[in-house]
Amino acid sequence: MLDQRVARLEATLERIEPRITELLLVGAKQADLHKVQLDLAELKGRVAGLESRLATVPSTTQLVLWLLTTWGAGAAIVFTVIRYSPK
Repeated sequence: MLDQRVARLEATLERIEPRITELLLVGAKQADLHKVQLDLAELKGRVAGLESRLATVPSTTQLVLWLLTTWGAGAAIVFTVIRYSPK
């Protein structure tokens, strides 16, 4: 009688054990997924911050044009001073 009960319990445990393992794995996967989602949200915030900072940085073309304009203005000032200076 006792052997039959033990045998039934063992059979039931053999059926339940894989399901418990599966549930634990699914729970672990969900926890990992939640962590990845939090990391992704943090990265999105950092990328948005970098985008706004890069939008305010002048491009290479703008820097070259500013340099040429400054040199041109300096050359014009030197030319004007030389032309109208008393001899």
